[in-house]
Amino acid sequence: MKISIVGAGNVGASIAYALCMRELCDEIALVDIFGDVARAKAIDLAQSSCVFNAKTSVCGGEDFALLEGSNIVIVTAGSPRKDGQTREDLLLKNAVVVKQTAQNIAKFAPNAVIIVVTNPLDVMVWTAHKFSGFSKNKVVGMAGELDSARCRYELALLKNRGAKELKTKIVGAHNDEMIVAQENINLNLSDTELETLKKETSTGGAKIVKLLGTSAYYAPAAAAVKMCEMIMGKSDEIISASVLLNDELSCGRLVRLGREGLKEILELNLDENEQEQLSKSEAEIRKNIKFLKENLD
Repeated sequence: MKISIVGAGNVGASIAYALCMRELCDEIALVDIFGDVARAKAIDLAQSSCVFNAKTSVCGGEDFALLEGSNIVIVTAGSPRKDGQTREDLLLKNAVVVKQTAQNIAKFAPNAVIIVVTNPLDVMVWTAHKFSGFSKNKVVGMAGELDSARCRYELALLKNRGAKELKTKIVGAHNDEMIVAQENINLNLSDTELETLKKETSTGGAKIVKLLGTSAYYAPAAAAVKMCEMIMGKSDEIISASVLLNDELSCGRLVRLGREGLKEILELNLDENEQEQLSKSEAEIRKNIKFLKENLD
């Protein structure tokens, strides 16, 4: 099993480290426009594997040919969000990067499943699908599992409970309009508690950006690695991921993943207000996709 990561920044390197420590694959390739950065981190990761006698070999560089033979390619390349920026501020800039990356994945790893992490996530899933030419099931986005983890973290703080005993699943767009639904939480909450949870979850990423000056990376990496586990058949668990719903829309749903990528999309059970919120966010995603169609050469 070979997993490649395009983008050797904080998120990409954290994914590679988690993959090494969990020994999920035999080989990891790190690809970055800054080839020496990718090479240096690959050496560092390989040495960390030696400490724990882990089996994974790691290589790195700027050449997309390193992707050859990959079963999964994770795309983290692009500019991270900075304090005061919305995910949408990154739209065209990161779409150019994801377009070029998708074309190279198609060239060197035509049988891979693509996991997109680059923001704005839902639109970047569409971009990777469009320019890789892969079928819809072969391109998925990491966002829902990250948002679900943030929700579980906030719920544990709110109720003074251990996070391990809590279950939360977030669907919809990976932005402030994400759907935090009581239906997908295993504790009954008052209206006030649910509103607090919604607010704290939807701003979970922005809090880290404000403190750190850049996007989070450990939790996004963990969520991406969990998706790799699902694709590898380690579990048939229902997870949240951004998927292609049609040629004009990609958005977060509850799904099952497998060796060929997306296996199943589960039906959502939303109330009227949540459905309205979802429709609003999907309209925004469609607008951004339309913008890219008109402006992305």
